[in-house]
Amino acid sequence: MTDKELYAKIVDENDFSNILLTDDDNVEFELEQVGVIPMHGVLYGILNLLKISGKAVSDEEAGIVMLELDYDEETDEYFVTTVEDDDLFDEVMEEFEKVPDEG
Repeated sequence: MTDKELYAKIVDENDFSNILLTDDDNVEFELEQVGVIPMHGVLYGILNLLKISGKAVSDEEAGIVMLELDYDEETDEYFVTTVEDDDLFDEVMEEFEKVPDEG
């Protein structure tokens, strides 16, 4: 999945299907979409890790994956990266938790 396809899928308010990503070592990850929050001029996708290589994750492996979704209008390029900075991760999660649940 390209960055553009991934960006479009995560921001699509009508598509909450799981996301499949493959890393550089061809390990496949299945993630559940939890939500999106705008901060710092970009969007952050909040995902829950469900499976690694088709196997359900253990309690030890389970957790939230956060993706930074950025779009450069000048170059028409999409950038999707994993948030590795703990302080930024905590800041975004704090804001995300303030968003009221729908339903």
